[in-house]
Amino acid sequence: MKLNFKKFILLLLAGLIFSGMAAASAAAYDLVLVHGLINKHHWSDSFLDECLKRYGSGNVYAIYTNDSTQLWSRWINGRKLHCCGPNDYSAGDDSVARQAQLMRTKIQRLQQYRGLDQKFKIIAHSMGGLVSRKYIYDNPYTVAGLVTLGTPHQGSPLAYVGDFVDFFVGADAAVKNLKPSWVKGYFNPNFPAPGPMADGGRIYTIRGDGDGWDCWGWAGELQVGWNSLFWIYWTDSDGAVPRDASQISGATHIATFWSYDHYELVRKSSVTSKALDYLPK
Repeated sequence: MKLNFKKFILLLLAGLIFSGMAAASAAAYDLVLVHGLINKHHWSDSFLDECLKRYGSGNVYAIYTNDSTQLWSRWINGRKLHCCGPNDYSAGDDSVARQAQLMRTKIQRLQQYRGLDQKFKIIAHSMGGLVSRKYIYDNPYTVAGLVTLGTPHQGSPLAYVGDFVDFFVGADAAVKNLKPSWVKGYFNPNFPAPGPMADGGRIYTIRGDGDGWDCWGWAGELQVGWNSLFWIYWTDSDGAVPRDASQISGATHIATFWSYDHYELVRKSSVTSKALDYLPK
């Protein structure tokens, strides 16, 4: 059968277009959200809404690092957010290694039952950034980008302060992994940033810098934290993490929100927008 030149060109162009569309589709990623220490600082609806706008309904996943693998979903402005584990204070109270194991279990469950891609991107708050970095080493070439929000990449001296530790009753294993001696002496040398990322992915850092009078948090813990860090350690902070401790060699620092405390980093849509600018779908 003869194929004239015009038809040949049309078929060739169609093939190129299809290939381009397939490549674009293959390059799209889902987004996973990882919370911080005992999940006291919840993602705000405005934060989640901005993620869903950028990534699309059903393409954003929130995991809670507790033992339950319960799957559930919620709708925000007509878009679906998938979740794994109860959104309560049983999450985020264990060691970095244990939380990374729980994260892996939940990721696998979401991949099996809720369509999470094999490769994905992460926004992580506070201790969740350390957990995500450990996950990257435990599961190489699966994370294509990570933005950390107020993560203590150099630890936080608050882990040494009794009043702050007492606030997080039952989280001894987690708090031990937030001490600067552990993070800088063990974790960073063994798991340096960025680690084995997928598709040339990178780690980006965002930090806050509140002031004592306007740091509050969930129940006043950031007021205690800011004053403890300032008057005992003479360091500025977001109320939980010293300003400079939120950065690490091997990651790219992209923003400092000078008026935001540790809690506001997961409440303000302006933070979400900045993070998502560096994690396009």
